[in-house]
This record gives sequence, C-alpha cells and structure tokens, in this order.
Amino acid sequence: MTPNELNYSPIEKLCLALVFSIQKMKHYFQAHVVRLISRANPIKFVMSKSVLSDRLARWYLQFQQFEIVYIPQKSGKGQPLADFLADHPIPNDWELTDEFPDEDVMLIEVQLRWRMYFDGAAHRDGVGAGVVFITSQKEILPFSFTLKQCCSNNVAEYQALILGLEMVVGMKQLHFQVFGDSQLVINQLLGSYEVKKPELRPYHDYAQKLIRWLGDVTLQHVRRTENKKAYALATLASTLTLPDQTQVTVCQKWIVSPSNEEEYTENKLDHIVAIVEAAKEDWRQPIIDYLFYGILLENPRRRTDIRRRAPRFL
Repeated sequence: MTPNELNYSPIEKLCLALVFSIQKMKHYFQAHVVRLISRANPIKFVMSKSVLSDRLARWYLQFQQFEIVYIPQKSGKGQPLADFLADHPIPNDWELTDEFPDEDVMLIEVQLRWRMYFDGAAHRDGVGAGVVFITSQKEILPFSFTLKQCCSNNVAEYQALILGLEMVVGMKQLHFQVFGDSQLVINQLLGSYEVKKPELRPYHDYAQKLIRWLGDVTLQHVRRTENKKAYALATLASTLTLPDQTQVTVCQKWIVSPSNEEEYTENKLDHIVAIVEAAKEDWRQPIIDYLFYGILLENPRRRTDIRRRAPRFL
C-alpha cells in the first residue's frame, strides 16, 4: 500500500482489498457469482455515501460491474490466513516467478489403498477361509486356510476376516479397504446390526479391536460375484481334508491336440517312440522241436521249406 493508502480507515482498506481482488482475478468475477465473506460489507459502505469522492466513485463503478453477494462472517476458519497475508505483505522489489528449482515440487503422488477380500465356507466335510489381497500396484496375493474346528458359516466368515486383519497388522499397511459378501458380518461391524448370538460376540469384539488399532480401514459389502477368488479359496480349503504337511500346487496348463501328424512333428512335442524289432526265424528251431519234444509242423509248406534248407546229413 502507498503512504496515502495507509491512512485509510479500516472500512476503506477493506474496500481497497476488494478492488485489488477484482483487478487480479477479473476473469473469475466475470464468469461466476462471487460470495464475499467479511466482517463488514464494503459495497454497502460505498453505496450508503450520499456524496461520493473520486476514489469512492471509481470503486462504486467497479463493484457494480460484477455480481457480488455479501455473506456475514460467522466463523474464523479462513480469517487467520487473510489476516496473516495482510500483516505480512510482499515487498515491492520481490519478483514473482512461476519456475520452481525442483520439478518434483508440482508432483503429487496419490498412493492407492490396498484391498482385502475375505470369505468363509463351512459344511460337514470341513471349514475353510479365503483371503485375497490386491496391492496398490494391482498385485494379487491369495491365501487359503483350513480351520481345524467345525463351526457355523458366520463364525467362518469372522475367522476369515480376523485372519486377514492379523495379516494386515503384520504387513504394516494401515490404509485398507475390506470387502466381504457376508452382509451379517459387515453390518455388525458397522453397527447397523446387533450381535444377538453369544457365539459371535468374541469374534466381533476381536475384529473391532483390530480395526480400531489399524485406524484407516473401511468395510464394504459386495456381492458373491465380486468375491469369487476369496470364495474359491475358502471352498477349496474346506473341501480338501489333507494332512497338515500336504501342499496343493496349482499349475497353469493349456493342452491343444495336434491337427495332423506333420504339425505334431514340427512342433517337437514330447515323443514316445517304441521300437519293435521283428524276431528272425531260425530254420533249425522246428527240427530241434521234433527231435527233443516230438512237435510236428502244422504247415506243410513250412515243412517243405525246412527240407530245402536242412543240411544233407539230416
């Protein structure tokens, strides 16, 4: 402010602040309805003057060009920033520049949340739980658990959720989105449903304790079709009744039968080669059979062939 402007009254300084705002952001005033939040109304002050000086007349013309709505200030949330800027003005010799010494100043990295899908399955053959994690880089981490004790399906759902939350605590990932297809479990944890069954109370309290410890965890109910991976893992774990040390390896294969024999040879698949060597007939064997065992030849042609090939001493 110039030395003359420093001598203005407080309401005139408020009018001057509005004039500066119009000069600096005129394109915003032209395109939108501007709401002026202040302790006093500078527009009413100018309009209430019966005689306008040159300065007030210029301000009045600028105020009338735009649609400015005055709103009395009720809370001081935004006022400290304006007061600070007013008390610490920028020096006149300070040059403003849009160039930053570091390009990363304008770089804002938004870290996506991890997602966790859980599901439990219980039937007569066994109980299983499935948990699927999707990282911020869209990597999928599947886990399947076989529960040792028989329980209801709701308890299996709680078990799957608690297993996943305990893994989250170990991963030290505090920003999580949890999805499950059990409407009962999700609404009980959100407070929409009451926990009426006593057997569900310990699992509900422990799950809430883990959620409060993690802090930034959101729960959301999804349909079964959106929870296919966790459902498949839970069903697999509940169906397989194998020893503890047994590991199930899932392999990816794609078998295509060859269309013809040439293609089969060209692709150089695994060949199974069987070599059958024809046994050579010994002309002496029928004679040995006759002399030692008394076996005669049934085919007379073969007997003739033997006579022709037999040596003269026979």
